[in-house]
Amino acid sequence: EADRFTPPKSLSVLGLELADLNKAEALYSGIKLARDLVNEPANILTPPEFAQRASKLAELGVEVEVLGEKEMAELGMGALLGVGQGSELESHLVVMKWMKGGDEAPLAFVGKGVCFDTGGISIKPASGMEEMTMDMGGAAAVTGAMHAIAASNLTCNVVGVIGLVENMPDGRAQRPGDVVTSMSGQTIEVLNTDAEGRLVLCDALTFTKERYQPSAIVDLATLTGAILVSPGHEYAGLFSVADSLVA
Repeated sequence: EADRFTPPKSLSVLGLELADLNKAEALYSGIKLARDLVNEPANILTPPEFAQRASKLAELGVEVEVLGEKEMAELGMGALLGVGQGSELESHLVVMKWMKGGDEAPLAFVGKGVCFDTGGISIKPASGMEEMTMDMGGAAAVTGAMHAIAASNLTCNVVGVIGLVENMPDGRAQRPGDVVTSMSGQTIEVLNTDAEGRLVLCDALTFTKERYQPSAIVDLATLTGAILVSPGHEYAGLFSVADSLVA
């Protein structure tokens, strides 16, 4: 009976000590959070709602900062803002910091968070467009990872940055042929508004690099279904110039 049960000082289940079970539970809770975010419909998980849910990681000790369109405009994030300008919903950049590793340079996770992707003016075919509610899977993975790290109380420095937008074909939406200026100062000609992920990520990556000088950046994104041509549904595509980081 529950009221008569006294947990042993060293709990061992199938050879796992209590610390191992706590770590497994933390990992599972992060995975569950990521999956729940991915499976939310776009009318529920809007960019502002996603930012609010990410902010709840503060309950685990994560430092959370949410930038709105005004703050991003001041930083020169014309690429990210261009993607979201056709939506009635405000775009956000969310920064989640877990700095428990002393003076070491942090590892950075950067995620693409397009909460719905119509393709913009370069609109997608109707068939399968309902799956574009999952175009924020990279941001969900980053948020879930930060949850798992904090719940595990790991001794490390990690920064998670997610760019949250909605790509819509409104009258204010950017057009093919428009030129935007990224945070890095580079100009970008938008030939196809359905190539929006790289615009979101380039500003998020520049922001992360300049502000935090990380030891490495892991960029998580749903950039193209064409990745399935090679590895299929069994593996994820992974690209890097650093073999040691890949390993």
